[in-house]
Amino acid sequence: METNDKEEYEGQVPEVVKNEPDDKPAGKGIMWAIAIAVVILAIIYFVFFKNDVGFD
Repeated sequence: METNDKEEYEGQVPEVVKNEPDDKPAGKGIMWAIAIAVVILAIIYFVFFKNDVGFD
């Protein structure tokens, strides 16, 4: 049975986190990818679906 005792490493930052300085630019890349996807989906909507008759 496991206990909830505090381990020696608990509360410390793992070494993997300290050794990954490139995470911030990757986060900016994700935001750009989301923005580009939204723009592309908006263009597809306005080209193909904007003129459809919706609720008549």
